[in-house]
Amino acid sequence: MSEAKSKFDISVRISDDYYKAFISVEFLSPGVSIKADEIVKVLKDKNIIFGLKYNIIEAICKNGNTVFNEIVAEGIPHENGKDATIDLTFNKEHRAKPQILDDGRVDFKNMGFVETVKQGDVLAVKTPATKGKNGTTVTGKVIRAKDGKEAVFKIGKNITLSADGLNAIADVDGTVTVDNDKIAVIQMLEIKGDVGVETGNINFQGQVIVNGNVTNGYSIECEGDLVINGVVEGATLKSNSNIVISRGIQGHDEADIYCEGQLTSNFINSATIVCRGDIETGAIMNSIVKSDGKITVKGKKGLIVGGEITSKSDIEANVVGSEMGIITSIKMGVDVEIIDELKNLSIEVKELIEMHDKLDKSIKILKIKVDQNPDDERSLFMLKKYSGSFLDMDSKLSEKRLRLKMLNELVNNIRGAQLKAKTIYPGTRVKIGSTSYYVKFALSHTVITKDKGEVVAIGY
Repeated sequence: MSEAKSKFDISVRISDDYYKAFISVEFLSPGVSIKADEIVKVLKDKNIIFGLKYNIIEAICKNGNTVFNEIVAEGIPHENGKDATIDLTFNKEHRAKPQILDDGRVDFKNMGFVETVKQGDVLAVKTPATKGKNGTTVTGKVIRAKDGKEAVFKIGKNITLSADGLNAIADVDGTVTVDNDKIAVIQMLEIKGDVGVETGNINFQGQVIVNGNVTNGYSIECEGDLVINGVVEGATLKSNSNIVISRGIQGHDEADIYCEGQLTSNFINSATIVCRGDIETGAIMNSIVKSDGKITVKGKKGLIVGGEITSKSDIEANVVGSEMGIITSIKMGVDVEIIDELKNLSIEVKELIEMHDKLDKSIKILKIKVDQNPDDERSLFMLKKYSGSFLDMDSKLSEKRLRLKMLNELVNNIRGAQLKAKTIYPGTRVKIGSTSYYVKFALSHTVITKDKGEVVAIGY
């Protein structure tokens, strides 16, 4: 080897991942040759035994030219398996939403109401995890690969898995929903015409679509979205999801609507509404509207006039009140349940105080009678009875007074809610928590909010 070393110089390098070996050969004098066995021996001395490229080694020997970092051995890289994936075949973010037209008007008619599916539709496809493939380094070491992780379908009502477990399939016609990655199909009831004499009241566990009107005196209750493509008259609606009313609510002071989700309507007139989510509409007139979310009144009119509007969050409109000074009450910052509880609790406490005072007077009279005649058994019996009732009532009154105080403090300390409008007319009363603001003259481009305990009007 000493003679060989004087004729050429060989260096070997292995890549960091041990999957490739490189050789550099420098010939020290002209006319020198090297044999393949000599190169192989040098490689094996470096423990390079797997994936030798004999064709390249032969070429180096034959050409007799200096080479630098030539790959002379290549292992088999390991391949980790791919994780299983589950892909939905529908848009889970689908939601009915009014479209803003080029001229600034809001289109409440073409909102892409629902995404429906048919029985047998594939709603989700699973690509299985793959097995890993082991690798071998140029030193002959086996590198174990990781298998891909499995994914599990989360399925709810009206969904079946295919025999091979790779497809989630709808069992019925309906609307597909996703809740915490769980896929379900809510059945849908579609009514071609009006809800009225021909249909009677509607009570359905899924989604309801009415292509006509909901007429006076009838009701709809449903678990899913309620979509009405016509007008709601003096009807009762209740949905545990969203409500969309294409042509609006003409309530005749008899419409009563409860919505657990978001409510969208062309307009709201002479109706009572309780909504746990946001409300979006083109006008609110002479109505009692309570929302735990934001109330947005936009479009051609964007008008709030008359009635009582309550929002836990913000209220935004084009116009609030009217030039005629119609009384319009705006309340913000308290959720619907607190408002109702505060109102009912105030009445209960007042009634309890009246009963408490009457009972106290009766007990005092009975004590005088017993003092005058200790053998008066009826007076003794009534005194014990009233005294027991008085203690119970005293305890109950203290408890309710404490709760009432807590609610009042909660209402008093509200901050952050605001009314924003282009025009606010006199006759508008804005109450944030327990602090009020009366609009005495027309305000333009104004935000009414609470600042340092006071309700103030700020221009924008």
